[in-house]
Amino acid sequence: MFSNQARWLVGFLLLIVAILAITLKVYEIAALSFLFIGLVIWGYFKEGPIILAAKQFRNKDYEAAKNLLLSIAKPQYLSKKRKPYYEYLLGCIAVHQMDYQTAEQHLEKAAFSGLKVQDLGTTIMHLANINLRNKQKDKGLLWIAEAKKIPLPARQQSILKNLEKELHQIK
Repeated sequence: MFSNQARWLVGFLLLIVAILAITLKVYEIAALSFLFIGLVIWGYFKEGPIILAAKQFRNKDYEAAKNLLLSIAKPQYLSKKRKPYYEYLLGCIAVHQMDYQTAEQHLEKAAFSGLKVQDLGTTIMHLANINLRNKQKDKGLLWIAEAKKIPLPARQQSILKNLEKELHQIK
């Protein structure tokens, strides 16, 4: 749950502790410091600042969330649990910024990557709504058919029914 800058700072401080421990011949502390440095490096690539970005998104600070997500240098190295949420958050931020083409790309990746059911329902609603805006009836109805396969809360089901009605009105 660190930003990339905080990870670098913690890694640097641990390196100082390791060097100090080696000079004082306390090798156990040095070994632990190197172990923690490895853990920080692992977190840098596998975890990233996804949780911080999600908190910023929840607080409606979309620019800060987007900056945190874009600070991830190699998103392909994110863990299987983090990668869908990376795409999901970028897609939702793009929806809020009314960049529907980018939102559709990220949300489609997120929908096929393994989101939790509630987030998958929100993703599918966004995708159906984007297709409604683009007057793409067939693609929108396909997303609604996908949504019917998963258990969704009543609120999301009613939204999807309204979207389906509006999609059927497209000629």
